[in-house]
Order: sequence, then C-alpha cells, then structure tokens
Amino acid sequence: MAEINPKAYLLLIARLVLSAAFLLAALPKIQDPVAFAASVEGFRVVGGALSVWVALVLPWLELVTGFGLLIPQIRRGSATIITLLLLVFIGLHASAWARGLDISCGCYGVNESNEAPNYLWLISRNVGLLVACVCVLVRDWTRRLGSPNVKT
Repeated sequence: MAEINPKAYLLLIARLVLSAAFLLAALPKIQDPVAFAASVEGFRVVGGALSVWVALVLPWLELVTGFGLLIPQIRRGSATIITLLLLVFIGLHASAWARGLDISCGCYGVNESNEAPNYLWLISRNVGLLVACVCVLVRDWTRRLGSPNVKT
C-alpha cells in the first residue's frame, strides 16, 4: 500500500496556488496593456517607452512562468524567475509605501477602487507566495540531487 506523503500534497498545492496567482495576474494585463502601463508608470521607477515595454513583456512572462510551474521539465526555471519577480514586486511595493505613493499596483488588472492601496497586505501576500516558491524550488533541487530523504 502506498504511503500518503502530506508534504508532497502541500507542495502540489503550493505549486498550483503559485501557478494560478501568476496566470490570473497575467490575463487582465494582457487584455489591457495601456492601463497596466499607467500602473507601471505610477511606481515612478520607469517611465515613458520603458513602462510600455514592461507592460507588454511582464504579463507574458507571468503567463509562461505560471504555466511553467506545471511542467516538470521547466518547473525549476519557472520557479526561479517567479522568485526573482516576487522579490522585485516586494521591493517595488515597499518603495512605493515608503515614498507615500497612492497608486494601484496593477497586480491583477487595474483597480477601479478609490481606496488607498494596502501595502502591508500586498507585501505580505507576495512574501507568502515567495515562501511557497522557495519551497517548490528547494524540493525540486533536493530531488534533482537525489537526496535519500526526499520521497517522490
């Protein structure tokens, strides 16, 4: 009889949540790149033509890496890119919060709400996704190295 490994199920759930988060973030941005470019520009880190390029490329990168988490052959590369993206997103939100910017992050499309952004929530959410992504990466690396303590 096969042994149930709760850790394997938790990692599967983490991978599915990460994948869903990035796929759901990508789709509204792909549908409305102009609005997303305005959100990118709102962070006051890049502007003009560069914000347009970010708005055009980033959603597709999120889409490909979101799907990539579900494909074993490219999962590690996708998780590495997502880890880097999450670190950048955390830094951008922290920077916007510290500078007192009152902007929509554009994370899941343009936020039509007039409420001030909840930077603590945005940073906490991204830290949670980062922890899940690091767990997926560690599991894949230890599995690749043939660690005897990791069960498939």
